[in-house]
Amino acid sequence: TVIGGAGERPDEELLAQLYAGALRGSGIDVQVRSDVTDPPAALDAADLTLIPGYTGRLLASYDPGADATDAEDVFEALARALPDELTISDYASAQDRAVLLADRDRLTQWSASRVAELADRCADLTFAVTEDFESAGGLTALERADCRPREVRRIDDAQSAAVASEPDTVVGTTTTSPALAEIDADSPVSTVPDAPDRNPQDDAEADDAPAPVLPAQNVVPVFRKGTLGEAQLDALRTIAGELTTSDLTELRARVDEGDDPEAVAREWIDEHAGA
Repeated sequence: TVIGGAGERPDEELLAQLYAGALRGSGIDVQVRSDVTDPPAALDAADLTLIPGYTGRLLASYDPGADATDAEDVFEALARALPDELTISDYASAQDRAVLLADRDRLTQWSASRVAELADRCADLTFAVTEDFESAGGLTALERADCRPREVRRIDDAQSAAVASEPDTVVGTTTTSPALAEIDADSPVSTVPDAPDRNPQDDAEADDAPAPVLPAQNVVPVFRKGTLGEAQLDALRTIAGELTTSDLTELRARVDEGDDPEAVAREWIDEHAGA
């Protein structure tokens, strides 16, 4: 029996149920243990077989000093940081990455078209950030980019779009925030683009391009070596190949509204398992 572990956050339960559902489709018995206080520690102790997570958050857990931000670099750094008895499978394009929001007109006034270009102004700015932004490494990443705000205050995610319109204020949330659905080309608030992820395998000039400031947070499973066969690895690749950030945002919203995570995950698996 494979035992998947979920932390105390609702999205961790959702991800655990997604991977459990995919693995059950390969013909094995899978149980999900919920509300695990420290999933990486339980996995290390062999109390769990698999835990889901986000590449950047997992990397910060296994190697707190790592500073990789590109999706591929974060994934490779995580693979190197894992204990010998653990491994990972392919990551999904779906992620819950830190993102900044600000008033569109003020970004033009500041001549800031990228996250990195805010650094010189941070001392005059208030950053209003959500809990998810912090857990996604947003504040740590800004500090590494020499962005030290005048003030940092905490807000609920529902306040994100409104607070981003306040003078000299930048909001930090994540890519699965419902607030992002409120933003379009006509909105007074805009996301602040980060540098795109570089992929040295595809671009010989990638090393010369600027790295993103905010670290990648792609959905990925970590599991104990020797516990999954090829059929199970193929099942995990279903999520890697099919789960998008848009999917994740929608599924998380349903769970936040009270839907059962296992039922939500099963519905997604049923729709995509044969894709």
